[in-house]
Amino acid sequence: MARAKPAILWESFGSPDRSDDIWPYLQNVTRGRSVPEERLRVVAQQYLATGGASPLNALNRDLIQRLADSLSEHAVELPIYFGNRNWHPYLADTIGQMSNDGVEEALIIPTSAYSSYSGCRQYREDLEGCRCTFATHTLKPFSQHPLFIAGETALFADYLATHPLDDSGLTKIFATAHSIPTTMAETCDYQQQLASVRDKLETLLPDGVKIELAYQSRSGNPRTPWLVPDIGDAIHDAYNNNTRLRHIVVIPIGFISDHQEVLYDLDILARDVATSHGLAFDRLPTVGTTPQFVEMLTQLVMRWLSGDDPNDEIPGADQLCHSACCLPGA
Repeated sequence: MARAKPAILWESFGSPDRSDDIWPYLQNVTRGRSVPEERLRVVAQQYLATGGASPLNALNRDLIQRLADSLSEHAVELPIYFGNRNWHPYLADTIGQMSNDGVEEALIIPTSAYSSYSGCRQYREDLEGCRCTFATHTLKPFSQHPLFIAGETALFADYLATHPLDDSGLTKIFATAHSIPTTMAETCDYQQQLASVRDKLETLLPDGVKIELAYQSRSGNPRTPWLVPDIGDAIHDAYNNNTRLRHIVVIPIGFISDHQEVLYDLDILARDVATSHGLAFDRLPTVGTTPQFVEMLTQLVMRWLSGDDPNDEIPGADQLCHSACCLPGA
């Protein structure tokens, strides 16, 4: 059964496009959270350190175009709209435009591959708050989809092809993701999904060589427990525990695109920790750069257009999104 006047809504977090946007963006993101102004100024400097803005909006638009091109190869011409939680183009404005354009059904693609409150349920709440005039169907977290994992393993395989582990004792490999509060982690499968992707990457390595899962980009009250180890602390510990260590490799499996937190927390902070110990540092690309990722989205969209539920193609998706899943935590 074909969809009636269908469209895609690409739903993301939002980011400042230029330096003049940084301060109003940060105020918008933290509104009502009692974040001290001095903390916002520190974060503003971090944006300036990576070029004066975030590449996230541009990277989202690039992925949208690649998805549109891929669908066109299947003779599908489908409008793809773009809406953000925290910055232009705002989700509410985009949904208003979709209503004006006469959209009757939309597939919602949140730009988060893993379960968590901020990465899943909150996107659904944002959508509900906009009171869409059209029918919506939201993709569930897709990190366990075979093509998502194929994209991650392809990036790692390409790296290993030119950087063979001739002596695994000289290299420490980390897979990183955004840290979240532990109370939030207790209500979702975030850690389990990350560990599953990490385990798939380990199959490319010699027996006994492990990839350690580490976290980055924590924020909020420092007294609130968040998932650890932090990637900087993990690099310190790796150096202290192995006098032969010469090389750090980081795979940002928790992120689709090379946005601000990848560029600053890995390419600057984590790299600085490694080099302070005399260690070489390599950071792999994010999965959104791979053709497998776009092919995954294309297949899911095509299934939805045919009248089926694309979430049926995501392993474990039927266990997600129950009433107690992905709660924000205390």
